[in-house]
Amino acid sequence: MSNSSRIEAATRQNVNAVLTGQMINDLVKVSFPDWKGGIYPSDCAYKREGTTLVPRGKTAYGDGVLEYLAENSFRVLPTEQIVRRPTSKKAAAPKPAVAETEESLAQNVGQPVEMKKTGKKPATPASKPPSAGKIATRSGRAVTQ
Repeated sequence: MSNSSRIEAATRQNVNAVLTGQMINDLVKVSFPDWKGGIYPSDCAYKREGTTLVPRGKTAYGDGVLEYLAENSFRVLPTEQIVRRPTSKKAAAPKPAVAETEESLAQNVGQPVEMKKTGKKPATPASKPPSAGKIATRSGRAVTQ
């Protein structure tokens, strides 16, 4: 679970409330008593420019769950105003469906099947392990394995 998702879960009951960093820390500690890591409200606090919320730095470190009002002063955003950080996951392209009909299968019966060659080297048999070469020791002598 990320820092912003922990803060979001802990502050959902305090929507539109103005909280300090210590108050947010206390809410997260009560909601997640087993969490031993840090809690960073400023990472998920976005500043308002005009009517839009933008990350305070060059990059967003989490979802915009809080609005930065002043130093150590954050407003909890309602769910519909939360700015979700864009994900870098690319949607998998759908694979084209290969539908072979019975007619095409019947036409190919009796024709030789061509094996495709790959550019890979054949595997080395297990009876012939790769050589390790020489290894230098502290005394300066080379030892062959």
